[in-house]
Amino acid sequence: MTQRANFRYDTSTDFNQGGIGHRFAHLRGYVDRRVLFSPATAFALVICGTYAFSGIVNRFDPEGSAGSILVRLAIVLILLISFLIVPTKFRSSTPELLPLKLFFIFYISRLVENFFVSSVYIPAGPVAVFGFLLMSGVGPTLLISSLDRTIRNENLILAMNALCIIFLVGLFINREILFESGAGRMSLDKINPISMGHTAFLFLIYFIILTVNTRKLSIIPAVLSPIVFLVLVWARSRGAYIAGAGALLIYVLLLKGSKRVFAISGAIAVAVVVLASTGTELIDVITDRLARIDPDADQSTMIRSQLYAGAWRQFLENPLFGRYVVEMQFHFYPHNIYLESLISVGAIGSLPFAAHIVLALRSTVGIIRSGKFPLSAVLTAVIFIREAIAGLASGSLWGNSVFWVTSALTISFWYGYQGFLEKSRNSEIRAY
Repeated sequence: MTQRANFRYDTSTDFNQGGIGHRFAHLRGYVDRRVLFSPATAFALVICGTYAFSGIVNRFDPEGSAGSILVRLAIVLILLISFLIVPTKFRSSTPELLPLKLFFIFYISRLVENFFVSSVYIPAGPVAVFGFLLMSGVGPTLLISSLDRTIRNENLILAMNALCIIFLVGLFINREILFESGAGRMSLDKINPISMGHTAFLFLIYFIILTVNTRKLSIIPAVLSPIVFLVLVWARSRGAYIAGAGALLIYVLLLKGSKRVFAISGAIAVAVVVLASTGTELIDVITDRLARIDPDADQSTMIRSQLYAGAWRQFLENPLFGRYVVEMQFHFYPHNIYLESLISVGAIGSLPFAAHIVLALRSTVGIIRSGKFPLSAVLTAVIFIREAIAGLASGSLWGNSVFWVTSALTISFWYGYQGFLEKSRNSEIRAY
């Protein structure tokens, strides 16, 4: 049963001032009233839901895997339901995603060949690799990227705020375990310091973008941002520091006019508050961790350097079509998704991957500089930048679901959403 859309635009959700509310007013009637199954909730769960619930899972099922499996299955279920209840006419199909789909075919074919023909030893095993790639990577990427027109700001804010609270509550109920290490890195069985740092920075990026777009600091960001920042610092993840800060810097540089001024002023104000309340303690923690990036003194950096060198040698041995999905000395992914693409499918097979990244970067620049896209588009673009930077020193192609989802959704927003708005400007949109 349907009812007419309400064309009255709520100014509280007008994140882009200057008439943008009028452009998006016709979409306001399109929403699943059950927020749990809205496309916005599905998107939020895909990019941070697993680790948002990791603390709670760790508290009640620290040694088992049932809790983690249930969380992942629930996310997949909510995504499938949100996709199925969206009418076909509201789903997008962007030709610019063809390079991504082509690369998926090349990469999956190489995985199949390595596992079942060449019998290459890959520690995670075929069930885990294909399960994660298909259920958390390829599947969500293709589904979420077709829902760009239907991710509403109101639902996204509600979902992200709720997930951040769940994330922090999960850490709080594990506080004794987190601080057992004293001056060490915070971690739990279900979430390592790297994942904890990246998740905390994702929420921090969300709060910053929300504040910049609304140009006001609401209660939840004001209360939760300092706590999230503390988690980020004490997780002591160098990758999270560098990738998150790099993404925010690019975001600010791409902003235009008063938004850039507002963002820079806000950053200065936050820095002053941090220094006034904690002195240089937090800054010292960050600088100390960054100073340890030395292959001669830090074991993690040394191993990654060896992985990079070994992967590069493998690429030179099979430059056109690649050969193995792992670096063969360590039998592990090289912790660089771009090198992993080259050793897996070679220069020729990596051409669609390169084209996809170029399209995503073009879309990112357009979305941020435009100032006419909803919060979900800007957040997606900035998170993609973060993931693209992090991919230089962490993660794998089969396990980097956030990179795939955000890069594809950014392209859908830029190349698909604009055309949809033009064609739908005068059409009657009905709720379902």
